[in-house]
Amino acid sequence: MGTSRKVTETQLDKAKAALAARVAALKAKGVDAKGLKNDPKWRLLDGKVRQIAGRIRKIAELEAVEADLAQHRIERQAQLAAKKAEKKAGVKKVKEDKKPKAKAKSEPKGPPAAPKGGKK
Repeated sequence: MGTSRKVTETQLDKAKAALAARVAALKAKGVDAKGLKNDPKWRLLDGKVRQIAGRIRKIAELEAVEADLAQHRIERQAQLAAKKAEKKAGVKKVKEDKKPKAKAKSEPKGPPAAPKGGKK
């Protein structure tokens, strides 16, 4: 399993701090904002910040899906419980309404009749 949101956010904070420190160092050297993109260290740090931010977006998407799934499970369990209670209540009504019927006597069945015609 991946890292948690808390750990990933801590990583993002550290990466942003490192990027800000590099920007401050470059500005002290007199590099303008457009010149930052030419610095390999700045590009590396900026890439790390973007990677970690992407991971946080994915974590947010997964949390949303998990929340929807948990809600669906709760609804499904409630639905099944209601269905079970309805079925249980319905079974009791049927048993109470049923009256014992007198069994009709059927003709006793004997052995099956032999085929007519026999062997030749």
